Amino acid sequence: MGITNRLQLDEVTNLCNTGSEPNDAPGPDGLSDIDHFARFIRATKAPSRDAQLASSVAAQRGLALMEKIGCVSCHVETLRTAPAGTKINGGTFTIPSALGSKTIHPWSDFLMHDVGTGDGILQATREHYGHEVFRQMSGYLSKQDFESSRNKIRTAPLWGIRLRPRLMHDGVSLTLLDAVTRHRGEASRVTQQFEKLKRPDQDAIIEFLKSL
Repeated sequence: MGITNRLQLDEVTNLCNTGSEPNDAPGPDGLSDIDHFARFIRATKAPSRDAQLASSVAAQRGLALMEKIGCVSCHVETLRTAPAGTKINGGTFTIPSALGSKTIHPWSDFLMHDVGTGDGILQATREHYGHEVFRQMSGYLSKQDFESSRNKIRTAPLWGIRLRPRLMHDGVSLTLLDAVTRHRGEASRVTQQFEKLKRPDQDAIIEFLKSL
């Protein structure tokens, strides 16, 4: 958002920049705004599943069908966090025991994929990542690699999806069925498999999604 901090110290441009750097400085408690924000996010618990619906025959059949047609290749059910003591973010954060070696069920691989709904706008790398991170990335990512991200979006975690009124990264889809059938690009084969299913089987997948 253009707010410099200890992780991104430099402005991309100094034109009309009269503020001191970094903009985000520690408060009386020794924590910066990014620290407070990170603590809040780390303490935010994913909504629990609808246990009754999850145990229904329809939802369980829906899960089996999702696995069969390939949805779970990107919407991964289970991930395990790194062990406590692991340093991440360039060594600026050490994973505490409260977060280490935890098994979570986000239904996402958290990776970037082209599912045919991207806007084609390439993030300006230096402006988006900052000078230092861009310098590190430019050592192993070519211009072609950056260009390939033009239409990619992160796999959305499906936990809590039943509570969301708008779906997909752009919020355009208003129903789970529409969100599923909008998948194209890398997900084209899976979408085709879904569309070949009989209506009761499609409904079963939707019922499973409603349990998340």
